Amino acid sequence: MRAHPNVVILMNDQHSHDVLGCAGFGPLRTPALDRLAADGVRFTQATCASTPCLPSRHNLLHGLYAFQTGAYTNGHCLSVDEIPSLTMGRVFRDAGYRTAACGKMHLFPYSTRMERGSHFGFDYRVGHFHETGETMQSHFVREHRDWAEAAWQEREAHGISKGGDGCTADYLGYVSEFPLAQCRDWYSAGKAAEFVENNADAPFLLVCSLIDPHAPHVVPKDLAGLYAPEEVPLPPAPPDGLPDASDYEQFAGLSRDDLKTVVARHMALVSATDACHARVLDALDRAGLYDETLVVFLADHGELLGSRGTKAFSKYNLYGQAIRVPLIVKPPKSLGASQAGTTCDALVSLVDVLPTALNAASLPGAGQLPGIDLGPLFSGRSPEREREAAITEYRRQSRLFYAVRGREWKYIHGPHGEELYHLAEDPREFVNLAVRPEARERIAEFKSALLEEYRVVFDRTANKALGYERQEWDFLAP
Repeated sequence: MRAHPNVVILMNDQHSHDVLGCAGFGPLRTPALDRLAADGVRFTQATCASTPCLPSRHNLLHGLYAFQTGAYTNGHCLSVDEIPSLTMGRVFRDAGYRTAACGKMHLFPYSTRMERGSHFGFDYRVGHFHETGETMQSHFVREHRDWAEAAWQEREAHGISKGGDGCTADYLGYVSEFPLAQCRDWYSAGKAAEFVENNADAPFLLVCSLIDPHAPHVVPKDLAGLYAPEEVPLPPAPPDGLPDASDYEQFAGLSRDDLKTVVARHMALVSATDACHARVLDALDRAGLYDETLVVFLADHGELLGSRGTKAFSKYNLYGQAIRVPLIVKPPKSLGASQAGTTCDALVSLVDVLPTALNAASLPGAGQLPGIDLGPLFSGRSPEREREAAITEYRRQSRLFYAVRGREWKYIHGPHGEELYHLAEDPREFVNLAVRPEARERIAEFKSALLEEYRVVFDRTANKALGYERQEWDFLAP
């Protein structure tokens, strides 16, 4: 047993919380993730702390909320000197860990111009292309330029937008001429597996972050037809008059039958990512490291995936399918595994991942962070504190909004005003109760829970500078 266990973070992009085989999502098969769930704990009420991609990834790596980092959108760029010193890569590297990030990290806006460097503490960095601001040892475009160019031309021929999630064609997707073994995620996972094998003799931190199942839904040709559209589960059709009904006009034109194709292709991409993550788990097995490695699977945010109508896609909102994320934590056996194979309905957030990893590795810093160490839950104990509600922040058109999610109720201060949903009776968030007079007391409770979470943040931040060696102070000293 190692004194400092390895830590592996497996990440998907734009993956809704319930689209997992172990969550019973129709015929979906995810054997690698099901294995993690059988050996660990699956958190059924996990949420991202920000949406969309870039701010959520900062929440994850720094263990901080957006109001602490200042990163709220994919267009927000932290200068190098604004990156928190207590960030995942740096703190593990400084403790003697070998650190690697393979795949999509998206920590700077792709459009920004800045000097490259190892700004976030990852010694080994590879990915799908040469990401802005990062010094990378290699990437998919460099090693497989012919495949990358042909795949890009294929996308353009099918009318896919540059960002991949901006129009109807992106979500309807298509079947590619390329097999999974020639795709970017397979490449990134392969590099992650190589890192495990090459660093088995010392503790390491590895982040393997995949692009899929983020739109466009481009299915590798060897996974075509994996799920028949007529067999996939569709969300119920929403009622008329939802407050966000006009927010998704760029995705107009799909029928309910088309939505079945969208979901089937999304599921195929989830299975593709599962096969990629299996490469990393297999490498841990070969090195004899699986049992004593903390493995965390998560997504940076969710995806509406038609849950609010046939035009309702993306993550630019505060509704359930967009902000709830899959989260599975497989602890090292040394931390106790009495809860292996169970689910947990605690209100957890992606800001909890860093303090959990720090404490699992016996590294300092968790007490400075607003998140909760989930470690006690692995052995059936109670965590240090339990949230009254989980917070997700969102910025739209220069205005800041938030959702406060409890076990049975949820409050949104959003672009369409106040929204209140009774999740126990209305899990799809179709009936806004905020307009009812009796809702005022409930809304006040949520605002109080929000203030309590902020109080915890402020208290912990105030204690950051207290631990230093003291000496006698003399302002006249020479």
